Amino acid sequence: MTRDKSLSPGRGPAGPPFNWRTLACLLFAGLACSFFSSFPSFSCGAMSMSSPPPQEQGKAQQDQQAKAQTQEGAASPEASKEAGKEKPSAPEHVSRTYDVRNGTDVYHRTEESIRKKTADGEVETERVRMSSWNGDNRVLMERETHTKTLPDGTVEKEYVLKNPDGANHLVPIEIIRERITKSGDKTSIERETLKPDAGGEGQWTPVRKEHVDEAGSGAATRSVKEVRQPGATGDWSVVDREVTSTKSSPEGRESHSVRQLPDAYGRLADYEVKDERTSKSAGGDTHEVTLSRRDFVETDHPKFYLVQRTVTHDSAADGKQVVNSTTESDVVSGGASRNLRSDHPQVVEEKAEVDTKGQGAETKTVNVKERHAGDPTGVRPSYQVIQETDQDGHVRQVFIPSNP
Repeated sequence: MTRDKSLSPGRGPAGPPFNWRTLACLLFAGLACSFFSSFPSFSCGAMSMSSPPPQEQGKAQQDQQAKAQTQEGAASPEASKEAGKEKPSAPEHVSRTYDVRNGTDVYHRTEESIRKKTADGEVETERVRMSSWNGDNRVLMERETHTKTLPDGTVEKEYVLKNPDGANHLVPIEIIRERITKSGDKTSIERETLKPDAGGEGQWTPVRKEHVDEAGSGAATRSVKEVRQPGATGDWSVVDREVTSTKSSPEGRESHSVRQLPDAYGRLADYEVKDERTSKSAGGDTHEVTLSRRDFVETDHPKFYLVQRTVTHDSAADGKQVVNSTTESDVVSGGASRNLRSDHPQVVEEKAEVDTKGQGAETKTVNVKERHAGDPTGVRPSYQVIQETDQDGHVRQVFIPSNP
């Protein structure tokens, strides 16, 4: 047998001769690793910044996550507010239909209201539909109300009234622009009415301007309303002025208003005086209204006559709401002429209203007695109205005139 010369007892395979320079480099590298590993800022084999311990890394990550969640939570209300501005809500649609019977004739009247929120306000469209002679349910009237709220709290409104023309197309016939400004307990209202130009060229001309100033708190308020219209020369002047003051207390409420119109000399003079008083008691509420107007028979020394003095008493008994009212006047009921047969106010109307509710339904019965111009000697039954409302909100109203 021959023995492989490459092998010898106690040795591995034969290889190239050992390099002492390589051994020295390895020893030096090992010493260097041991030296740098003693510093926490360095790691063996690389001179780079070291990471924090595992416990500190977890804590730092938790702090960052909590901070991020806090920022998201703080930003969420603002984000939702912006989203609310950018995405207006769905329109609200309400429709009511009334069946009106007059003998054997029946016609339907539908009132619609569509309200839609916008980024800075809302738009409301109101329509009235009624059957025409050919049977279609056409729009009889439409009014659009645009409401806009400015950053300073001022509210701007625009009312556009539309009627059908000869071709059954809705066209605007009147525009009213309103601006409401509040400052503390004071409110200012500017209102302007515009009509289309008679020439049909699409121009709108102001025909009426109103200015209302309101001041005071809930217990005592005062308002001044002035209406201006252009004259024959185009100059604007006050044609109507009304001053109203109110007082409220736990016992009731009182108001006094004076309305002025131009007299025969073009000067503003008292034309109408109105007083209202509401009082509360254990037996019910009492409301009294007194309205007097100037008699145009005399110009220099005007006298006032009583248009109405109505006393209404509201009470509840046996589950029924009962309202009784009596009206006195110098004017014959149903007309605008003075009652020349009497030198003092007489009772011209008596009204009794009974409202009964039960099981979701409601029945209201109104009986009216009047003093007619044809026979002003006494008060006689005039008519009766019965209104029934069922659980679904459907209303049925019956008008019953008295026998002649």
